[in-house]
Amino acid sequence: MQLSDRRISGRRIFICLVKRLGSLSVKAAADLGIQICRIIQFMNSAENPILYLDLQPKNLLVCNGVLRLTDFDHAQYASDAAAFGERYGTIGFAAPEQYTGEPLDCRTDVYAIGALLYFMSRGDAPGSVPEYRNEPEYRMFDRIIRGCMEKEKEARYQSADELQETLQELQNQLKEQAAESRIVVFAGAAAGIGTTHAALGMSHFLTRNGCPALYQEAYDTSAVRTLAKNMGIKTDRTGVYRIGCGSIRPYYGEAVKLPYLYFPVIIKDVGVIRPEEKLPEADFYVLVCGGKWWEIDRTVNAAKILKSRGNVILLFNHMEKKARLKLPKVLSDIHYFFLPFFSNPFREDKAANTCYRDLWNDGTGETRWKRKKLSQRLRRSDAE
Repeated sequence: MQLSDRRISGRRIFICLVKRLGSLSVKAAADLGIQICRIIQFMNSAENPILYLDLQPKNLLVCNGVLRLTDFDHAQYASDAAAFGERYGTIGFAAPEQYTGEPLDCRTDVYAIGALLYFMSRGDAPGSVPEYRNEPEYRMFDRIIRGCMEKEKEARYQSADELQETLQELQNQLKEQAAESRIVVFAGAAAGIGTTHAALGMSHFLTRNGCPALYQEAYDTSAVRTLAKNMGIKTDRTGVYRIGCGSIRPYYGEAVKLPYLYFPVIIKDVGVIRPEEKLPEADFYVLVCGGKWWEIDRTVNAAKILKSRGNVILLFNHMEKKARLKLPKVLSDIHYFFLPFFSNPFREDKAANTCYRDLWNDGTGETRWKRKKLSQRLRRSDAE
């Protein structure tokens, strides 16, 4: 948190957002919002309180994660701002009272903070009638924005300090939710083994049975984009494709910051496993492999890599449960399952369901699969 009226190097928020990302995630926007609140509260609570009165993207810089406020041309002592005189502001960010003769106070700056939160989470300034989202992942954040941008000052947060406390509560909730997500990594022992098909099937199986799962490409395989192109579908504002009951997010690269989405389970598809690539952390790893004699060596090598990372389960693709399979001793302590052939991962298949159920129970340590239990867990998550 810094105040500055000097020329300093940094990346202006509006350039970062509009030209590079388009918007920030709720978490990132809340992080910056908390820093803005600290600066404004410092000014508003001075012995002779100061109102900034021109909060807008061009007056904010972000340098190594630290937010700096510049350009104090329109700042006024609160005692002077209470009287009507010539006023300035930026359309979209100026509070209603800045256009009238109504006295200005710290709640005028609170309005502008809300407008900045709106801008950071969308990439556009709020219009005369801001649009608020009702999706679960945005509901609380937009409720905070609404609490800043009420037309009547009495209906807004009464200080930047009060707003900061609310944003911090949101941050704490996001951290708790993130910790609750189970991460399952699907990796392939070889190219063309069916890793993406198996991972999509697992994601849709969980979602159909009351435990929403997000399928996520961990590396750029182009599989999801090719799928979307052939199906003629587009992503939503969170960068997710919705296919049937499933949610699928392609690989965008580390530089792209997407809105945070909470799912009880995240299925990460890393494609063919390679020793030189860093694997994501996971609750357990699923190695999709083949059971033919000429495929066993690849399975052994890939399993050794995954065993060094944590709990690994072998999933022999396109094989029936009754198949005879003799594994080498090096794999004797690893649990394995057989996934029979099924043509469409987005449709229910009884035999595949049985495999996915047993695999999930083994990986999570759950002894029984109960749809009711998972649905109750989901409702609790929504309520929180």
